[in-house]
Amino acid sequence: MKQRVGAVRDAGIPLDIAVADIDYMNRYKDFSTNDNWSGFEDYVNVMHGWNMKMIPIFDPAVEADYLPFQRAMAANAKFIEWEDYSQVQPNIQNLYPMAKNTKVMLGVVWPDHHVAFPDFLDSTGRTQAWWKTELELYHSQLSFDGIWIDMNEPANFGTNEQHPWYFDDADHPNDAPLFCPTNGTNQWDLPPYQTHAVYYYGGNENNAYLSSKTLCLAGVQNNGSYRFYDVKNLYGLKEAIPTQQALMECTGKRGAVVSRSTFPSAGRYAGHWLGDNTARWEDLRTSVIGAQEFNLFGIPYVGSDVCGFLGTSNEELCLRWQQMGAFHSFFRNHNTLGEPAQDPAVWPSVAAATKTANLFRYQYLPYLFSLHFQASQSGLTVVRPVFFEYPTDTETFDLGYQFMWGSNILVAPVLYQGAVTTNLYLPTDVWYSLFDYRYGRGSAIPRQTPTTTTTMSRHNPFELLIAPCQLGKAVGVLYWDDGQSIVDSIDTHDFHQFDFNYISTSNGAQLTITRTRKGTIVLPTMDILEIFNYPSPPNFRSFLLNGQSVNINVQSSTYSGITKTLYISTKDLIDLTSSDSITLEWSNVSK
Repeated sequence: MKQRVGAVRDAGIPLDIAVADIDYMNRYKDFSTNDNWSGFEDYVNVMHGWNMKMIPIFDPAVEADYLPFQRAMAANAKFIEWEDYSQVQPNIQNLYPMAKNTKVMLGVVWPDHHVAFPDFLDSTGRTQAWWKTELELYHSQLSFDGIWIDMNEPANFGTNEQHPWYFDDADHPNDAPLFCPTNGTNQWDLPPYQTHAVYYYGGNENNAYLSSKTLCLAGVQNNGSYRFYDVKNLYGLKEAIPTQQALMECTGKRGAVVSRSTFPSAGRYAGHWLGDNTARWEDLRTSVIGAQEFNLFGIPYVGSDVCGFLGTSNEELCLRWQQMGAFHSFFRNHNTLGEPAQDPAVWPSVAAATKTANLFRYQYLPYLFSLHFQASQSGLTVVRPVFFEYPTDTETFDLGYQFMWGSNILVAPVLYQGAVTTNLYLPTDVWYSLFDYRYGRGSAIPRQTPTTTTTMSRHNPFELLIAPCQLGKAVGVLYWDDGQSIVDSIDTHDFHQFDFNYISTSNGAQLTITRTRKGTIVLPTMDILEIFNYPSPPNFRSFLLNGQSVNINVQSSTYSGITKTLYISTKDLIDLTSSDSITLEWSNVSK
């Protein structure tokens, strides 16, 4: 981790977060640290000094013979269990004194010994309280900033298989697998109507059950009031809720929870990554579609394992994936153990392309944050299909490989091997191109000068990119808070909202900024306006701010008659909090 994070930072590539997979754990047990990672907390503190964050992984299953399980039993926490004692497998259960006389369903995942799966549907709240306590205890050893929850479908290795998955080393025994009842009365694992997966894969007897790769569907939760068959798909959601609560209680701040398993409403508590993909061009393409789909599902904080998780990536694929991934809210380069490094610093060409893409992303973080704020308020999408903005244009109905960033920016990434250009479809509108991204619809887009972390970028002056429609008008919005306070309610949360309205004529232009929500957070000033399709040279001496003359820095401000771009740059130009209504107006040079 130190080597690769250092390489990316040395390349000048913006980087906010390091993510630790299960290798940091002691024998893959939750809430533990491998001896080889004994300096992990020290390094996390170093990263914090760089204004970076760290997110470790936690799986839901806990080994049935170590302290967290002991504390769970002492706290009367519940685990997914068998319906009655006759279903318990004594050859497994008797190995573990703490589970011996219980109905806890024991399975096999990454740790050396059998594991139990917390019952996050426990109506007493004891299981959720125990889970939060374990995360808080571990946070006292490792100062993590976010949480990645995995294996929470829940996944289980070797269910109903005579030869289960196992580690090929002396320290990890070939654990006895979980077997589900297979008699005719088990309608849960052997329902009368096969699912598509069971039908398709059923030629292998190990895959003929709904319980393949998971727990027995005949199990129960919440003291038998729920059949696992009925509530299995809720598992990731119900884990995410107390996990988010624990994170906020640990850190006193809001932070990211990222989950592999989700369900409707999960976007309120967690983000999602698109699963264990492969380093293939087709997986790059499906990632473009997957992020749009999950935005439709109400989970806007979503992205893929950039460059591919399984298999060996390559320079060209990784370059294109880094470029595309910069537009996904969750943006992580991640591959499996044993494969060569694939972070952007591995190849100079990828490093250069990633730096450009990341700097663009970081420049528009105020816009991206505002999109997420609106998503939290009203369920709007962040990454959205083109047809969302152009529903009457039938050509947009099958544009899966293009997408919109909000309503104002259209992205058409290069997704095919060997391609150096890409075809795109532009709906009827006014479009502008900058760095191969398209702006349209009369847009006023907030941004900031980027640096290498979000924290540092937030200190820089605001900018406003104005891309007018044919009538010379543009509108936009900026939401802004302190970037870390926990949001208990939007109604009581401390934030600013600014609405931008711009109009130009042949004689001049006017920008009105209306503060529609007044917060207490101190803001940087807005120092730069970049305006596309400006019709004629402005008179830089005519600028008025709320009726008062303002001196424009003519050394840093420019107008191009060729590109019709007006660039206004003046230190401390607009104090956004100086008034609830701000008007900047000017006239053009007389012809």
